[in-house]
Amino acid sequence: MHHYTVSPEDSGKRLDQYIAVVKPDLTRNFIQKMIKDGNVFVNNKKITKTSTKVKEEDKLLVMFPALKEVGIEAEDIPLDILFEDDDIIVLNKAPGMVMHPTDHGAHVSGTIVNAVLHHAKDSLSGINGEKRPGIVHRLDKFTSGAVIIAKNDKAHSHVAKQIEARTVTKKYTTLLKGHLQPKEGSIEAPLLVAHGAQEVKVSNSQKAKYALTHYEVQEYVGDYSLVEVTIVTGRTHQIRVHFNSIGHPVCGDETYGNDKVNAALKEKGLNRQFLHAAYLEFKHPTTEKTIKIKAPLPKDLKDVVKALKG
Repeated sequence: MHHYTVSPEDSGKRLDQYIAVVKPDLTRNFIQKMIKDGNVFVNNKKITKTSTKVKEEDKLLVMFPALKEVGIEAEDIPLDILFEDDDIIVLNKAPGMVMHPTDHGAHVSGTIVNAVLHHAKDSLSGINGEKRPGIVHRLDKFTSGAVIIAKNDKAHSHVAKQIEARTVTKKYTTLLKGHLQPKEGSIEAPLLVAHGAQEVKVSNSQKAKYALTHYEVQEYVGDYSLVEVTIVTGRTHQIRVHFNSIGHPVCGDETYGNDKVNAALKEKGLNRQFLHAAYLEFKHPTTEKTIKIKAPLPKDLKDVVKALKG
């Protein structure tokens, strides 16, 4: 069982939405079933209505079902491991890999979860009531870099709470269209996911979520800016949408980017969005020691920078 206290930011969320925030690897259907089955208590009262709104300082007790074996096949896929112990693995995710299989569609194998199942064998966290790697946070398919995988449920919960509290430092390296000025600054703009759509936009809607991005230009490379980005909030597509909103889209981004720029950079060897999770800093779930992980810029992105420098 797990205990949670509702933060001011999460006050007013539906119960199922709140649990999705604190346990990001649970599917909405699983959460809703768990609530309806009587496994969630708010202020010591059993709640079975998924749309119940939580309030600041509400105390939640969530009882997760016993673990069962998951029907995902372990696959012997090479992994670039930056750190590993009995609790966590930090991977340098390759571009093109998705985090976990989908029930239907193209991504039924070849994912991070398939690979970690083979690598970590039996010492894995219980997510969705199943024995599988605990995906604490996600990277887009075409984003490379450092990502934390929990090997047990305690570690998963501990790191997820750090992410919720915004105490995990996440830094990215990106290449942007144009010369970003000033060279150091912040973008503070709420983001809204269109209902039923995958795209995100800056919005003043009451439903939009607060989002804050800090940046520092490392150097100008030709007509582009090589930038270190630190995200305070971890919203979907946050970096890509924020920089597009100020006229400096991420190079190679097919959703929010500039088609003309993307075509020109493809000739320089850029075949995906230039976005790399370069640094993570967080507290170890058992020792509480600060863990600092650097993921070097991968060869495909290094080659693009080299080509632009001539």
